[in-house]
Amino acid sequence: MNNSAKLPARLRFSKKLTLYSLLSLVVLYTATGLLAAPVNWTTLVVPCLTLLIFVPGILLHQARNFDWLCFVILLHFTVGVTNSMSPSSAWHDYVQTLLSVLVFVGAMMTSRWLKRWQAAHAHGLDHSSP
Repeated sequence: MNNSAKLPARLRFSKKLTLYSLLSLVVLYTATGLLAAPVNWTTLVVPCLTLLIFVPGILLHQARNFDWLCFVILLHFTVGVTNSMSPSSAWHDYVQTLLSVLVFVGAMMTSRWLKRWQAAHAHGLDHSSP
């Protein structure tokens, strides 16, 4: 199941959306963490690691990985919304919220379509769409 060329187009798109949004969120965390005056390594490393542990599962098309990513990204979304609504909000708080939404929607749809596609192939059906 490592060959993503055989995946339907919308499944490939949602997987790429999830992966690129997740990596963009890691880049955002890294950039804003390193640009802060006193670099706090805990607040820099923990959010990045909680996202990066999902990258191998995304690349291996593991549906359960996308399910768990949906749960974890809700924490990042909550932090983004809370920071966006505070009086001292910055532009990166809004970007964090937007990227969290993109990761959630992409992971949710990838999980749904991937499970449907895997079930169709498990039963011997060769449908190209999930």
